[in-house]
Amino acid sequence: MTWKKFRIFRKTDEQSFNCESKISKFEKIKVFKSLPKEEWKPAFNALNEIIGANLKEYGFKKKGRKHYRLTNDLLEIIDVDNRGSWSGTKDTIEIRIGLVPYCWEGLTKEYYLVGSKKIEEIDKTIRKHFRISQEYLLLADYLSERIIRNVLPYFEKYNSTKKITNQPYIFPYQASHLTFDTYNGHLLILFAEIKQHKVNKSIEILDKLIEVSMRFENELELKKWTKIKTLIENNDWNSIDKILTKNELIELNKLKIKPLTNKVT
Repeated sequence: MTWKKFRIFRKTDEQSFNCESKISKFEKIKVFKSLPKEEWKPAFNALNEIIGANLKEYGFKKKGRKHYRLTNDLLEIIDVDNRGSWSGTKDTIEIRIGLVPYCWEGLTKEYYLVGSKKIEEIDKTIRKHFRISQEYLLLADYLSERIIRNVLPYFEKYNSTKKITNQPYIFPYQASHLTFDTYNGHLLILFAEIKQHKVNKSIEILDKLIEVSMRFENELELKKWTKIKTLIENNDWNSIDKILTKNELIELNKLKIKPLTNKVT
């Protein structure tokens, strides 16, 4: 089988109509034609390349299975994932959306995206249960269109730590269950508050992270969380800002993404 790559979003009315026809065609499919297991991976890779090509003009950079865009002081991440737990590649696709404060080492590498939401939580009308089938090209068109239409406006609403601290209820978390939080909402709220020099929720979350580090005897994490908590309690925001700025430059260099001028509105 030849794995094709193509763009779907054009500027003419006729091409726009063709795109809408392909989306509608995918939505009307009742029975999908299976692919042999050995073709799942190349089909998935081709599908994600198409999504990446469509997102590129909106400022996203594809790296592995993830698509990154830097806006203000957050990384907007779209994770198109088909990894199995122990079986390797699978024929189902899960898409998660993340808002990642990249001012702390390791946040961009979290297994579960920071500020994570499943795409169906953002786009309530999207078709569920995406599978890698012979119709993978139509699926690539469909997912690209849905991301551009519904996910990008979502990013616009919450694309800075300032906006996050103004609407923290959008990213709920339970302080007593941080180690089981697959949404990592607490890390988004923690670093959004620290970036905006706020104290209340950041201290609450840090206390829990310190407790967890002690329970699992993780000396390195314990030292980092304790240090940042002490600086906050001493109101030493100058030192905190220097630490965060240094971390941001390191993380952006790893991802080969250039820092932007802050454009919060």
